[in-house]
Amino acid sequence: MIGALALAFFLAASAAKLPPVDQCSGDPAFNAFHASLSQAVSKRDGDALLALLAPDVTVNFGGDSGREAFARQWDAKSKASEIWPQLGIILALGCARVGEARVIPSLAGQFESEDDEDVFEKLVVISDAAELRAGPEHDSKVVAKLAWDVVSAVEASGDVLTKVRLADGREGWLPAEQLYSPLDYRAVVEKRGDEWMITAFVAGD
Repeated sequence: MIGALALAFFLAASAAKLPPVDQCSGDPAFNAFHASLSQAVSKRDGDALLALLAPDVTVNFGGDSGREAFARQWDAKSKASEIWPQLGIILALGCARVGEARVIPSLAGQFESEDDEDVFEKLVVISDAAELRAGPEHDSKVVAKLAWDVVSAVEASGDVLTKVRLADGREGWLPAEQLYSPLDYRAVVEKRGDEWMITAFVAGD
């Protein structure tokens, strides 16, 4: 699992766009797992979600692991838990193969970089109709129309807006909700026996 996690952390500096891909649906067993996960998220069913975790699931890089630790960290039995919108976001962003593992969202598994520092400043525009604006005001001039572009973070304005730089050097502002980092939350899914299970749900490096 550690190898799969490591491979999921590095961004290819040459990638200009990273739309969601589906590299995982060829396996009927994985399809059944994915359907169960989607249903658990839709119903906000904590028990169903916990059943899809490996017994030793990695919860964070501080050493916490296991279903009980996951339930505590995310308050997973609560329908108001932040886990539900977070899982909803990544499930809409595809699935990539990393060795024998599967990584959700796909952008977290599509990266290789010669510069490991690159990944800390890169973001992916998770929209096919984003408008890059010259300033943080909602009526600022539209600088560019973006769709799944890889951009560099410049600065943030609270949790609402982020200033980014395009590959051609142009800069502008985007809603933070339209951006996702390859180091944001991702699920690593691996086969244990005949079953696919989430073996890690982590953010960071």
